[in-house]
Amino acid sequence: MICAECDRCHRRSILSPRGDEDGRLEDTSEMRANSLRCDLCGSRRVRLVRVASPFEAVAFINGRLAPDRSGG
Repeated sequence: MICAECDRCHRRSILSPRGDEDGRLEDTSEMRANSLRCDLCGSRRVRLVRVASPFEAVAFINGRLAPDRSGG
């Protein structure tokens, strides 16, 4: 699963339930991450975070899973 966190307002959200067949993002370039915008504050400083399961995604959204632990 792919989640995101805004570096400005710290809003967290789930972007995608899965990557491609290999478990990777379809477009992992830094340009793709910079084109995202936070839907709350409009900031372009959004970090992509990969989580291994729906349970980790819920923990991430609730602030119980650190972004650096999840490979983001």
